[in-house]
Amino acid sequence: MDELIDVLDEKTGEKIGKTISKKEAHRIGTWHGSIHILIVNSEHDKTLLQKRCESKDLYPNTWDIAVGGHISAGEDDVTSAKRELEEELGLNSSHYELKFIEKNQEKLNNNGVISNEYVSIFVVYADINVNDIVLQEEEVSEIKWCSKEELNSFIKDNNIIPHVREYEILNELLK
Repeated sequence: MDELIDVLDEKTGEKIGKTISKKEAHRIGTWHGSIHILIVNSEHDKTLLQKRCESKDLYPNTWDIAVGGHISAGEDDVTSAKRELEEELGLNSSHYELKFIEKNQEKLNNNGVISNEYVSIFVVYADINVNDIVLQEEEVSEIKWCSKEELNSFIKDNNIIPHVREYEILNELLK
């Protein structure tokens, strides 16, 4: 069964009391909530990136921020962020402090998927050994630490999902 998500008001980002399947929301462009977690090392000179697996509908086989996912129906953004950190990277969320940055409106359209989202953006500062990460194989194919220069090269060459605001934030956070 497809995951249910809350429908959000396009102008306010508030729940309107209805749910929809994620698949249907992406088919017709319904506004819904998601989370993004930016992971930055303690030296502030690298960010963790994930490569989406080739079976993903939206931006398959493309580099992305460390963690991203939908806010399930009835869930809040913090609960969703902790769940996604554990699901996608196999990391125990109780070991990391999620710092809320902002909520951003994002519209993406790729591969027949219309993704209209209010994204709650968090940052985690941590020195995570990539060997300690357990990838969720149906979501993530690779993970790597990336410098500010490498990140901006990915952006320039369109080798990463166009999360414009997240990359502005990372460019402010990274040395």
